[in-house]
Amino acid sequence: MTAVSAVETGKQVLRKKFTGLRNSLDPEVRRRYDADIRRNLSALRCYREAECVAAFIRHGAEVDLSPIFKGKRLFLPRFNALDGGYEMVAVKDLELDLLPGKYGIPEPSPSLPAADPDFVTSRVLFLVPAVACDRQGHRLGRGGGYYDRLLSGVKIPPVAVIYSCQLSDSALPGTARDIPMGIVVTEREVVEVNREIGVKK
Repeated sequence: MTAVSAVETGKQVLRKKFTGLRNSLDPEVRRRYDADIRRNLSALRCYREAECVAAFIRHGAEVDLSPIFKGKRLFLPRFNALDGGYEMVAVKDLELDLLPGKYGIPEPSPSLPAADPDFVTSRVLFLVPAVACDRQGHRLGRGGGYYDRLLSGVKIPPVAVIYSCQLSDSALPGTARDIPMGIVVTEREVVEVNREIGVKK
């Protein structure tokens, strides 16, 4: 087994483990945790100061961030079949601007223009979903590499948003292509990986 395939095998085992932990949360408990996560996220200096935020619409058992989108210029990912990746699109109305997209996840309508990639990488704070994260900011995604490509070249360190059961005290396996997180937010704590962006004033 090559080193790369060994890493991928290890990731698959961990994806199954952490997805199971997240999916096992009681719906009422998850709603309480979501509120705690939104409160912790809203207290971040980098979030308070950000005019433009790239976020995600909850899919399955992911965290629901939608109540805190007001007051920000919001960008959401949309699948681009031409290059097989995602592009960011500015949206104003979550009810009118979204349609079912790839994997059934709501995404911006095809009628909306894609945002300028240079603007996104330089001016937008990314709030990123994950299957798991560790305390060094390493992120475990679903395996498609979509977010690592989206985050390539971003100037503002991204913020991972997960439940505490998805936070690994042990280092997660990764490769040089994996983009590290600047902060990891859970319902219990804020893990400050990149101290240059700051957590609270």
